[in-house]
Amino acid sequence: MQARRTIHVAERSTAFMGLQFNDPSYNRPMSTGGGEPRRLKSRLPSAFWVGGGLLLLLLITFLARQIILPFLLAIFLTYLLLPLVNAMTEPGSGGRRTPRVLAVFLAVATFIGVLVVAILVLAPLLAGEANRLGRVLFGTGGQEPQIAHRLSATFQDWRNTIYGAGVFPPSVQESLDQEARDFVSGLGDAAAAAVSASLTFFPKLLELIAVPLLTFYMLLDGPRLMREIRSFLPSAQQHLAADLMRRWDRVLSEYVRGQLIISLFIGVVVTLGLRAMGLKAALLVGTIAFFIEAIPFFGPLIWGTLAVLLALAQSPAGSPLPLIVAIFALVAQQVDSHLVAPLILGRFTKVHPLLLIFSTLLGASLFGLIGMFLAAPVTAVAKETFLFVMERVQARRGAASLTVSA
Repeated sequence: MQARRTIHVAERSTAFMGLQFNDPSYNRPMSTGGGEPRRLKSRLPSAFWVGGGLLLLLLITFLARQIILPFLLAIFLTYLLLPLVNAMTEPGSGGRRTPRVLAVFLAVATFIGVLVVAILVLAPLLAGEANRLGRVLFGTGGQEPQIAHRLSATFQDWRNTIYGAGVFPPSVQESLDQEARDFVSGLGDAAAAAVSASLTFFPKLLELIAVPLLTFYMLLDGPRLMREIRSFLPSAQQHLAADLMRRWDRVLSEYVRGQLIISLFIGVVVTLGLRAMGLKAALLVGTIAFFIEAIPFFGPLIWGTLAVLLALAQSPAGSPLPLIVAIFALVAQQVDSHLVAPLILGRFTKVHPLLLIFSTLLGASLFGLIGMFLAAPVTAVAKETFLFVMERVQARRGAASLTVSA
């Protein structure tokens, strides 16, 4: 057989967002007489199906954002309860295993029972502390909110100190007084508006009835559902999709269980710390911290600010309590970020803070409060997908280099 004449193409360099990528796979033999197709074409199906699938998933999520809450909670509970289901379905000492449908039912029923007991125990305590918080932020019976009264007294002390020193002329003093009055009078309105906006979440509670049912079927038929989704792909790409889905599953399972541990840690620390400092409504602030700790950066900022405002309202003028609470919140957040989170969520702490802040703001603009909670896991999944694609590209480049050297 006549040997084919080959032409070696010079190594090419591409750039994306200022990053240079030298592609040695271009430095390979090309047939001049109806030879084999370029290896580059073999990459296109993988990139097409991965990229197209991600875009389709994002589009469906955006279009269904009004009804997506029950599904998100069901996914969360699925990852939370899956280890229990797997433990019950594994063969025991006698070689018998619990049927999966029974294991799923017992796991969901156990979770519902624990949730009901927690609500019955905590609801009366939280109701009383919510009443105290309402008096602090909004006032009762037409009375001025405690926080507004406390800030007004603080501003008055600062005013007397600064104005007594003769730093500002009378015209500037009058302008500053008006700004201070507007700020104090608008504080209660701002807090009321924030609560009113958050109350729009509660009509969604009617949709939560579907969460146990969705969780049941996800635990029961999740693997089969994933196989059916992969069956829509070309047979040559199904093993790649299975590998990518396994990586997504590992990332999400680690995040859900790890974040629950971190949230419990923060909730307990905040409750005990604020109560030790004599702050009322400590349990309520700790509960809020537990729920919003999953919001990157903004969650700790919210509960920390709330704790400082409560300390300011409940302490006399000149008391160091607000400063002590602020230092406590800062230390708790730093311990969480630099000790607890890296230990439990190692791979997630490697995501750059700027990327997390951007994804949190983007999620808030697209999906509201739910988008803020989704920022961290979605960013981690996107990072894992990027690493998966880059590993495939590097593997193909290595295969191309071996072909050329041979």
